[in-house]
Amino acid sequence: MLENALPTRNAPMTARQRRTILIASSGGALETFDFIIYGFFAQDIGRAFFPAGLGASVLTLSFVIFAIGHLSRPLGGIFLGRLGDKYGRRVVFAASAMISAVSTLLIGVLPSYQTWSVAAPALLLLLRLTQGVCVGGELPGSIVYAVETTRADQGFLCGIVFFAVNVALLLAAGINLCLQLALTPAQVSAYGWRASFLVGGAIGLLSFVLRRTLPETDAYSGSVSVAHREPLAELFRWHLAPLATGVAATMLVGICNGLFVAYMPAYLRQLNYAPREIAIAQTLYVIVIGSCVLLTAKAGDLLPRRYVYRTGAVLSALFAPCFYVAVNRERADLLIWFFLAGVVASFAAGTFACAIAEMFPIGVRFSGVGCAMNLGLAATMGTAPLAATILVARTHWNAAPALLMVLCAGLGFVASFAMRPSRAKRGVLASN
Repeated sequence: MLENALPTRNAPMTARQRRTILIASSGGALETFDFIIYGFFAQDIGRAFFPAGLGASVLTLSFVIFAIGHLSRPLGGIFLGRLGDKYGRRVVFAASAMISAVSTLLIGVLPSYQTWSVAAPALLLLLRLTQGVCVGGELPGSIVYAVETTRADQGFLCGIVFFAVNVALLLAAGINLCLQLALTPAQVSAYGWRASFLVGGAIGLLSFVLRRTLPETDAYSGSVSVAHREPLAELFRWHLAPLATGVAATMLVGICNGLFVAYMPAYLRQLNYAPREIAIAQTLYVIVIGSCVLLTAKAGDLLPRRYVYRTGAVLSALFAPCFYVAVNRERADLLIWFFLAGVVASFAAGTFACAIAEMFPIGVRFSGVGCAMNLGLAATMGTAPLAATILVARTHWNAAPALLMVLCAGLGFVASFAMRPSRAKRGVLASN
């Protein structure tokens, strides 16, 4: 029955399918913008919401809030993924955008510690938790839409989703660069950082309006037999192996984003690199990875996806120590090193999501992708800045963050050997 619900593999995409992919891609883009912009301005946010003399630096406290927000993502992935499998992808996708957008806007206008005392950091934490729960369904929802919209070039369509993610990241980096060029550091710290959250909230509301027009995916609509089961029970009973594989595969992508994007501005500023120089290098990184991810995603359609991902894991393990040793030398060329970082990171970023989605059948796909990706990202992307900060402080070795990348690359390498498409991926649950 499901075979007839989807177009044949060689059939061209319809206009409706192309529009669906573009709108669905805004989900992952919104998620990236809201969370990464926090990393860019972590020091400024820390100064606004935490007083000095608490026994920890304001940067460390700011990264604690950042990490907690990411740690709430698995809850969103589990909860929203279950709803998406039981009641459809569309309604969950639209609701999460609205709530996340409102949370982002509120962070932009939230009074500082000087005005509201302890209520200010408490509300910041609450808003970050809300964001984390909502965006737990954003990127998985985008991937599910891409995989279930057509059977042709599914890897490349997932690549488009991550291209949109990097466009949003480029927008965030561009806003950061513009603020650094237009304002003094004191002005950025005082009020400039808030403008980025207001822009993010506006983008989120636009995304909500667009997503209300999305149709249900063809695959889900044609799979009535798998709807309204209890997807989490099915997932944890029959699909623990692909779930663990997906978590390990995602960790490599999460650690790259957490270190090269969220953590790097504060890290390099402590090494006396100029904020503008850092912003330009990170902008280049986003352009490179955004361009290369389309190539590696297409390569995953032409070659076994796990081979392309595995190549990325090996390159990441070799590149990380070289990068951190180089930037700790006096006046390293950041443009060259961030260019290479974008190329290396694109191998995993362009292939991991489609590989994860293929491991789960339709009846548990949203739940499976949501749980795997959010657990992996929560364990790395959200905690990487905090873990790297503590690791450097404890070891007194500035290149110590490279160890985190090597560890995640090793886990991803092992996971790549278990990346196999589900034999039930066309809608027949393994339990049948």
